[in-house]
Amino acid sequence: MDLRFHLALFRRRFPHFLILLLSGTAAGVTLALVLPPRYVAEARLIVESEQIPDELAASTVRTAATEQLQIIQQRILTRDKLIEMASRLKIYAPGPGQPPVTLTADEMVEDLRDRIEIVMTGGQMRYNQPADATIVTVGFSAPTAALSALVTNEVVTMILDENVRMRTSVSGQTLDFFTREVERLDQELARRGAEILAFRQEHNEALPDSLEFRREQQVALQERLRLLASDEAAVKDLRARFLARHDSSARERRAGGQAAAPEAGARDGTGGATAFDLELAKYDGQLADLAARKAEVTAAMEELRQSIEATPGNAVQLDTLERDYENLRAQYDRAVANRARAEIGDTIEALSKGQRITVVEQAIAPSEPNSPNRKKIAAAGVAVGIAAGGGLLVLLELLNSALRRPADLTAALGITPFATLPYMRSPGEILRRRMLIGLALGLVLVAVPAGLWAIDAYHTPLDLLLNQILRRIGLATFRIGAA
Repeated sequence: MDLRFHLALFRRRFPHFLILLLSGTAAGVTLALVLPPRYVAEARLIVESEQIPDELAASTVRTAATEQLQIIQQRILTRDKLIEMASRLKIYAPGPGQPPVTLTADEMVEDLRDRIEIVMTGGQMRYNQPADATIVTVGFSAPTAALSALVTNEVVTMILDENVRMRTSVSGQTLDFFTREVERLDQELARRGAEILAFRQEHNEALPDSLEFRREQQVALQERLRLLASDEAAVKDLRARFLARHDSSARERRAGGQAAAPEAGARDGTGGATAFDLELAKYDGQLADLAARKAEVTAAMEELRQSIEATPGNAVQLDTLERDYENLRAQYDRAVANRARAEIGDTIEALSKGQRITVVEQAIAPSEPNSPNRKKIAAAGVAVGIAAGGGLLVLLELLNSALRRPADLTAALGITPFATLPYMRSPGEILRRRMLIGLALGLVLVAVPAGLWAIDAYHTPLDLLLNQILRRIGLATFRIGAA
């Protein structure tokens, strides 16, 4: 490696290197001076556990603290809420002598999400150890200390309000659900009870609870029918004997030659039926009465038989209805118990006795800016200038294929020169070259700071503009002016 040759090349290309070095340095120093100070106010919140032990009364909101905070963070960083907050607090209102900030709604939302910082620590379960307390740190980066504290406290208020709204909404929805469930089950119980009552009334004579009684009735009717049959047989026997005695007396009278007059004289004084007819009619009446009673008993026994035969089927249907009713009643009892717990949980949340987020430390206006680190920005500008200048020198050498030393001539043509004569510039050329270099350096030293200042003063603040550029090229996590 020919160190003397490369040093000569560096001296020759030094003006190019110097222009880029001064450009980077001027840009870095200008940014360090022009970028507005960024103040970051911080507030601290803590998630407190339930104020009432679960053994006595439990809240119906079972969301874990970390999950709840993540949900709250997503809800308060929605587009509509951020735009409304920016308009209400005048976050992007221009300062005295500054141009209005020209940001689209999407750019404004992205910028606010980048500037709002919500950090959660703790809340982790450890083996055989209680969980650490969940601490939430809220911060906001702003060009003024007052605005930083104002927006930070506003974000804290939004977190507290959203936490209360979310927990009361969940407990209220739980209570509403079980209230509607109790009402629905109560109506269903009434309907099922009416079905059971209608079934019992319709099959009142064929229900299983009266089966034993009806069987006893059946036995009693069978015994009664047997007695009626016995009585009927006895009456028939008496009637037959009566007829036999009457026939025997009639034959004896005919054999003795007695006239029929005595028989005719046996009629009553009214000329009605004879004693024989009356006695025979009595027996016939008794038989007719016994036959009617037997028919009644037989009909009753037939009804009992039919009801007894229908009882097993009715028992199955009734058992199904009652089982469904009992299952529904068990659901109703559980729903009533759950509604009672939901009412207690809703009361706990309404009184803020459940898990809650409280403010440990309000945000106050910081006394010193948090960023930018002006020394680092200026040093970064110098480093970028050096890197750009060095890269340009390397690129120029890679693109330059001219022969500039005897070794190049020997390597290219295979000949050895006797001597080499350098190019000698005239005094006029040297003067013009130096003036051109000086003009370029002066232009860089003036144009770069002036251009950056003009953009910051009359178009868009440089910190917002650079952050927009970084987001568009995929470096959204890196922020100009951040700590």
